[in-house]
Amino acid sequence: QAVWLVRNARCSAARARGVDVDGRSPIGGDVGRPMAMTARPPLYASASEAAGLALLDGGALDDCSAVLRGVPAMDVLVRFERSWSIQDALDQHAALAEQRQVLVEIGNNRLRVRQTQLSFAELEVEDSLEAAKGLSAQDAANAKRVLSFAGRVRSSMRDLRLASRLRTMEESMVNQNIALAETEIEKSRIEMASMKDVIDDRSLTIATDDSQPQAFLPLDAHGRPVQQKYKYCTNCMVGGHGQRFCLYLLERPDWRVYPNQKWFEDEKHNEYHCPLGKKLVDFADESHFSRIAMYLKGRAWLEEKTKVYELAPGLMPTTYIIEKGQWKGDPPPADDEVPNLPWFVKEADRNWGTSVHVVAKPSDCMGIANGESTYVVQQHVKDPLLMDDGRKVHIKFYVLLVGMEDAVRWHLYTFKDGYLSISPNPWTPEDLSKETQVTIIRSERITGWAPWPEVYPKCRAGVASVIKKAVDDGKLEGRLGKRQFEIFSADFLVDTHGAVWFFEFNMSPVLKDAADAPKVNDADMIRGALNVVSPWEGGGPGLWDFVQEFSSPPEVVAAARASKASPAQGSGAGKQAVAPGAGASGGDARRGPPAAPVPAPPTATGASLGPRLGESAEA
Repeated sequence: QAVWLVRNARCSAARARGVDVDGRSPIGGDVGRPMAMTARPPLYASASEAAGLALLDGGALDDCSAVLRGVPAMDVLVRFERSWSIQDALDQHAALAEQRQVLVEIGNNRLRVRQTQLSFAELEVEDSLEAAKGLSAQDAANAKRVLSFAGRVRSSMRDLRLASRLRTMEESMVNQNIALAETEIEKSRIEMASMKDVIDDRSLTIATDDSQPQAFLPLDAHGRPVQQKYKYCTNCMVGGHGQRFCLYLLERPDWRVYPNQKWFEDEKHNEYHCPLGKKLVDFADESHFSRIAMYLKGRAWLEEKTKVYELAPGLMPTTYIIEKGQWKGDPPPADDEVPNLPWFVKEADRNWGTSVHVVAKPSDCMGIANGESTYVVQQHVKDPLLMDDGRKVHIKFYVLLVGMEDAVRWHLYTFKDGYLSISPNPWTPEDLSKETQVTIIRSERITGWAPWPEVYPKCRAGVASVIKKAVDDGKLEGRLGKRQFEIFSADFLVDTHGAVWFFEFNMSPVLKDAADAPKVNDADMIRGALNVVSPWEGGGPGLWDFVQEFSSPPEVVAAARASKASPAQGSGAGKQAVAPGAGASGGDARRGPPAAPVPAPPTATGASLGPRLGESAEA
């Protein structure tokens, strides 16, 4: 309606000079007809005469600019994002194509307004020149009149140059944004072509239960097994770091996305996904469908505080357990038998700082406990090493553990860099606030910390002792024929005597990508870990330090091979749906919503269903 108004006002201006104008308005209607014969939107019918007078007074440029401000901007709001399923790719392509169509329409409208603005400027120049040519001898002798006419000519020429420049700039901006929209469409088209190519790859086989024989590889015309074109990763939407690992693997030239599909829906209407056609791919966050499992079998022994205490004798502070409102085992000493240091009451199956309570003495601990939960209770380490300004600090120490395909060997790596988690307040044993006593957030890199060169080997040795015991005791189990790995962190605190104290493992630690934190992120750590797990010629381990190889005891290996060779009762990995918590690869604790991150116990059979996004993660 606004564009119609401006164009009809132009007709009024042209008719006032006796000029015949031909053309069509953007919304239809013959702009060369008398105004009374042109269809007018009701909202603007009474305002048209006033607008025409304004244009005759030289306000056409401003009026067109006002109209242009009401036209939508040329913004490319929908950008290409990687799709993980065929339907998502199709939906995205349709949205990008529709966006281009809308941008073309908006661009045409903006260019029409700019063209109208330019036409007004041209008419104003013609008017000023005609007025100057018709200057009478009497006016020509009047200096003020001459200067007035000359000023009008200069002003109209300036407006014309401006309108022409704006028209050119608008056209360039419109073309640029449409080209950008077309680039996004092309990215989507390439993605869909890639998906078509990978789903036509006949070398992939259907994933089977451990108890079932491996599917035969398809053969080519010469009777040889069909070779896999690329390496494939699938984001099964489990959560955790699965999608992140996929994105890093896709940085390699020989990796491609293999699309996912709906696998089944549980009784709570949660959807679970698997690779299209339930194929076995090189990496997926559903371990049953992956040649590389991203969850360790037996990880609960490292994650749960009551279990890991059995693996770290002498490395952890003395730990007491409250179970169902009662002390399990020996209770802590009496209040008058312990030093004046805070006591921590922690829920055993949670890693978030919200589950930690601070009390002054051991007799206060039982009052914190909920009768249905399990808690670990520890007293603060004596003589903690503080920052120079007196604030409490603990170490985030990163660990990579890789279980090899033979179900025997385990390779342990530790990262030479890490983080300090620093309290915002100076530490005193009397201050029981969580801000002072509970350090959670990663505050700064550890490499600049003066004690680090001396502390790193001690943390390295401490982690090695825990992992060795977990392997020797059969708590961590191999996956025959499948590699498994996990990146996790260990929390350490150092005392003034140089001893390091281990508190817990965080099996799904905070990891930052360069897009999240450009200056300080974990991209090199993740790439290095994936280069260790799945080596390639374009990358190395980076700062990952190989610590030691451990071997599972023969009886544990024999049990794993027997499980692989014999039918398993209740295994549901190859079926259309399995109950959450079941796992063909075992030990992958699939859990409920993030609000209640309670790990399930490891299972012997069924499809591996790792943790949901946000659970068992550090705050």
